[in-house]
Amino acid sequence: MKPNLMTRALSGAGLFCVLVMPLSAQAENLIDLYQAALENDPQLRAATFDHTASQEVVTQAWAGYRPTASFDYDDVDTTQNIVSSDNTVFQTGSTSFPTTTWTLTVSQPIFRYANYLRIGQAKAELRKADAELISAQQEMMLRLSETYLAALAAEDELGYLQAEMNAAQQQLDLASGREDAAIGRSVDRYDAEARLAAVEADYAEADVAQRDAYEALYEMAGRDPMGLAQLQSEIDLQLPTPADEKHWLQAAMTNNPALITQREAVDVARREVGRQNAGHYPTLDAVFRNTEQETGGTLFGGGSIVETEELMLRFNLPIYSGGSVSSQKREAVARYHSAEEELTRLLRESRRKSKESYWGVINAVKRVNALNKAVDAQQATLELRRAAYDAGLETAISVLDAERDLYSAKRDLSQARYDYLLNGLRLKALVGVLTRDDLNLVNNWLES
Repeated sequence: MKPNLMTRALSGAGLFCVLVMPLSAQAENLIDLYQAALENDPQLRAATFDHTASQEVVTQAWAGYRPTASFDYDDVDTTQNIVSSDNTVFQTGSTSFPTTTWTLTVSQPIFRYANYLRIGQAKAELRKADAELISAQQEMMLRLSETYLAALAAEDELGYLQAEMNAAQQQLDLASGREDAAIGRSVDRYDAEARLAAVEADYAEADVAQRDAYEALYEMAGRDPMGLAQLQSEIDLQLPTPADEKHWLQAAMTNNPALITQREAVDVARREVGRQNAGHYPTLDAVFRNTEQETGGTLFGGGSIVETEELMLRFNLPIYSGGSVSSQKREAVARYHSAEEELTRLLRESRRKSKESYWGVINAVKRVNALNKAVDAQQATLELRRAAYDAGLETAISVLDAERDLYSAKRDLSQARYDYLLNGLRLKALVGVLTRDDLNLVNNWLES
């Protein structure tokens, strides 16, 4: 084939491959992976099953005040051998007879203070489980967003290092050519070789980080993403609404799902103290028992059928149980104080994180605007230094430094844009209002 025909054939084959490429090979966006994580994220699935299990605690608590019934059945074969007896009623010899006994017992608690307190405690545990599920759902959305944007940042890092590596290679070729032509210095070639080697080492490290970022997405989605939709070069940067730090601080201290969960945990622990203390209280039950015993024989030689019905009030007053009740109460008091301290820690943490995220959004906007200017300035600096190097007015190291500074500014700009998105999502998660709509907003800023 002639060269031009071969080129056309290869171009047509390439176009055909693109057209028939399966949709699964296209880049996936944030919502694609969110849908997968809803079904496959182990942490969210575990939280869902935990919530389902916690829904049973109220039913179990009420069971402590509901009647219980039990049925016992015994079938006994008795063999007796009278070796000797001074009682003339009993004859010497042996006898064998069966005995069948069944008993139906129904018990109704009348006063069990510990069981009564357990009902209120179970309701508090259910409220805690509801808050934990909401927290797990929002945490999954935030965790997925952080992982997705971290993977994008890792890809950006690889791209910038690849570009810097190409620029260093070009500078090395240029320095080597000038040295061979006896118009350049050996030190320029050595500087280019050293910079190229350093960038290659950074690239190897960044490659591992990028692979690990994809594995983190696999952990949540349960499948390997075929590629990630990149963030657009221009996104709409907006300050938090309302732009009032106190508003977000108060909202975080009130509606943070982690705080709501811990407040319910404190309530559960407080009720546990009362429940353990109720171990000193008496209990009162109503008991009905019906027993029928059928005996096929006795020592007297005759069998019998006896039915017995009993209705009783059973009163129990605990006096001493080896100190276990008092010990369990002390344990419950200590755990209650521990839960209170954890609540205090979360309150302070929410205060810090709400301020951090609020100012993180504001400062990210400022950083993006400033770094856009820095990138433009570094690009102009690089072009001037390249021109000066070609004219023999600059050394190779100055050009290499300019290239490094340019890609460093681009890297910082990229990270600032990701920080803007992440801090906005974190701020909403802290106040408990993070929803799929927020993910949709981020997703709309990704390349189609």
